[in-house]
Amino acid sequence: MQRVFRVITALLLALGVTWAALALALTGAGPEGAHVLRALGAGLLAAGAVVAWRRHSQGAALSVMGVGCVAIWGWTQTVRPATQADWAPDLARSARAVVEGSRVTLHDVRDFRYRTTSDWDASWYSATYDTRELTGAWFIVEPFSGVWGAAHTMVSFGFADGRYLVFSVEVRREKGETFSALGGLFRQFELTYVVGDERDLVQLRSNHRKDDVYLYPVDASKERIASFFLDMVARMNALHEKPEFYDTLTNNCTTNLVRHLEKVSQSRVPYDHRTLLPAYSDALAYELELIDRDAPLEQVRQRYHINARAQAADGRPDFSRRIREPLAAATADAVP
Repeated sequence: MQRVFRVITALLLALGVTWAALALALTGAGPEGAHVLRALGAGLLAAGAVVAWRRHSQGAALSVMGVGCVAIWGWTQTVRPATQADWAPDLARSARAVVEGSRVTLHDVRDFRYRTTSDWDASWYSATYDTRELTGAWFIVEPFSGVWGAAHTMVSFGFADGRYLVFSVEVRREKGETFSALGGLFRQFELTYVVGDERDLVQLRSNHRKDDVYLYPVDASKERIASFFLDMVARMNALHEKPEFYDTLTNNCTTNLVRHLEKVSQSRVPYDHRTLLPAYSDALAYELELIDRDAPLEQVRQRYHINARAQAADGRPDFSRRIREPLAAATADAVP
């Protein structure tokens, strides 16, 4: 029994040292990368725990490690998200909105035109939308090629005049900074709502990154969709005023959308593995009857897989209409 307790103690100490090293190295790290020298503080903590174990007891070693980890955690909470930084060019502006009744005026809507994923013509604009003119919402899933379970999720809103507006919850990278799911656990990245044209945010993913993209119509009343839209606008404005850190587990693209989706779902959206593995978030939407259920899920996925249509509509001013026209026909064909 004593041997088992020693093994458990050693494992807990190893986990504590690993967590402490990552927290010290990654918290607040920017384009310069991990703070390796700062992470050496975890070695001192480990040494203190070993000394306590040899001179006193295993319990004393765990106490030293516990106190050290709590102190490091307390320090991480003092690190605040940046309001000003040398942001990556595609994230240089942060969208914001003015709401006047049913009319919403959005500023810094992104509308880039891409030649490659790293070569584009940058453009932002301001525009006014009326929630009374909303015609629908679309849930977008982009599974990441070669990364099991990982995906990006977005929502697009359509209006009676033919315009479509995409909301994408993203990491706001600084110049030279690359995303890391591990760094996302340790206050390394800020969170932002990117709002843009479908020819930017959808076409970038389907035509240039060559990732699969699924565009599912959301099954909800016009009133619920308007609430969905206004809830996303309110959250976007709140982040513009008071930034937050991205968190890989609790404050990412899908967890934010889950909170908004509760505005259109008839029931509470559960937090389960399909939230942590957003490549399967469409299965959750299917289960909650937020997307079509007139066929098995795999058939529904094939129906709303838009890559071929997006490639055919590449660069077209009516890109949004073209990626939807066959979808509408497929839906009609499925109705008995």
